Amino acid sequence: MKMISKMSFYFIIWAIVLFSFQQTAMACQVDDFYLTKEGHVAASTPENLSKAINYQEKGKQEKLSEMMKNGEVVKFEENVKVQALERSVEHRLIKIKFMDKETSYWVNEGSLKRINCN
Repeated sequence: MKMISKMSFYFIIWAIVLFSFQQTAMACQVDDFYLTKEGHVAASTPENLSKAINYQEKGKQEKLSEMMKNGEVVKFEENVKVQALERSVEHRLIKIKFMDKETSYWVNEGSLKRINCN
């Protein structure tokens, strides 16, 4: 009988510890929100994002500007909060939405910074 009560005691302590960690994780759920990195680009489709990054890397600012005028591409300012809507693990892309706009854009994972709770 003592063995059962000891096991019950340890199980209850273990459950309390797990519950405590779960509450901490829930209070800090920011996996869906990120901050932008200045100078990176986002585009309306993964294909447009690929083109925009290519233009940016090759210094073709005219073509990049044209895409921005057409609304296909946006250039990030530093530390703008965005919400992740969808993830493409295969291509390492995240579909995001700015907090003040309804339009969604695709970005590379490296274009965003995680928000820390600490």
